[in-house]
Amino acid sequence: MDSIRSIPRVLCLLVAWSASAVFASETAYDALKVAAAKLGRDSQNRVLEVVGSGGRPQPAMWQIAVEDAPGKSGAAGVQQVDVRSGSVVAQRRLALSGTRLNLTAIQIDSDGVFSVANSEAIRAGVSFDRLNYRLNADNQAGIPVWKVELFDGPGHRVGSLKISADSAQVIELSPELALTEEQKRELRWSKPGEKYKSIPDFFHRMGKRAENTGYKLKNWANGYGWTDDRNPPPPSPNP
Repeated sequence: MDSIRSIPRVLCLLVAWSASAVFASETAYDALKVAAAKLGRDSQNRVLEVVGSGGRPQPAMWQIAVEDAPGKSGAAGVQQVDVRSGSVVAQRRLALSGTRLNLTAIQIDSDGVFSVANSEAIRAGVSFDRLNYRLNADNQAGIPVWKVELFDGPGHRVGSLKISADSAQVIELSPELALTEEQKRELRWSKPGEKYKSIPDFFHRMGKRAENTGYKLKNWANGYGWTDDRNPPPPSPNP
């Protein structure tokens, strides 16, 4: 029962989200295919940005910014294509500039991005109930980067991270998600009452138990009582 209570709320949200929301919602790649079918296959070479808000874990709608193909005048604008449930539901002009994304370099879709963000949140003990996604180029080379914001409650941002879309590696964590070296070391070991995580964890627990017993014996011999306190208070004088 204790182990069930200790599960971070972020995991429970996966149960709360319906199966259709978790598995049937379209990913960013799905939305890009819908947009390309509407604007032409060549439009995939002119994508500037992909945005999805309020994902649980995937957003209900993806907004894709696509640069126009140059006309005879050579001028090109930008339009936003809104994709929902497998269809383009709106198109509008945008005042946006940016670097075209190299979509062929993308190795992780938005469902994989959620898995990475969820794992980082669990490690940091951060609960969230929705995510905002943004895929754009982080430099002039067009290398795609996922930027994810985590929210819990109305407007309460609880963390953010950047994930390289061409390697699926986390390249930046906000302070809320970043762990200290001491916290990282502590994550390697289980606590009394928990299952052992590994063979080294078993020996670590045995060593800690022997260490605590040693402190208890030392404190008892010095009149501090049977305690493993490293700095016990002075014993009370006998009345």
